[in-house]
Amino acid sequence: MSGRRKSDAGFTLVEMLIALFIFALISAGTMTALTGSLSARDQVKTRLSEVSDIEVMRALIKADMQHMILRENRDSFGAADPFLLSGGYDENLLSFTRTGRANPGGLQKRSELQRVSYVFERGQLIRRALPSENPAQVTETSDRVLLTDLADLEIEFYKNERLVTNPSVPVSALKSAREDPPLNVVRIRAEYKNGQVLDQYFEAGL
Repeated sequence: MSGRRKSDAGFTLVEMLIALFIFALISAGTMTALTGSLSARDQVKTRLSEVSDIEVMRALIKADMQHMILRENRDSFGAADPFLLSGGYDENLLSFTRTGRANPGGLQKRSELQRVSYVFERGQLIRRALPSENPAQVTETSDRVLLTDLADLEIEFYKNERLVTNPSVPVSALKSAREDPPLNVVRIRAEYKNGQVLDQYFEAGL
């Protein structure tokens, strides 16, 4: 009566340890695969966001460049702006007047002209726009960050594949500049903090 039948016998301690070890291995493999999958998903999401930002940046700059015009303007104090087109340094990579500003349905009574500037501040490429080409003193700018996490940003200007060292066009040169545009290509080279480089060329519509 003291003996136990074989069918009633339980697992031995060794068998339990082996089972737990196998379960631990499966769990570890599953967690590793899950963690890798989540990490890959986050990386893909980050890359897609970066690509989206670049596409938006390219679309905005392309539209601005294609609608660039040479026109006399006034500053917020009513004084004549000495330059039709200026730029070449961080605080003012490029500043100009553009036409063709969208006004869906013609709901607002406003000019299609707009003053646009591109600046490099705090590691960001920013598009800074005024609501009109001749703003009042109380006029606020509309800033849109196009690129972030930049270590450096360079802008170059070309005319017929030749580098233009000074893109500024004074008001006194309006007539000659219209007949012989000072540039036709703008190159923007952005270097990210992670070492990646974005090099873009845009055709000016002058």
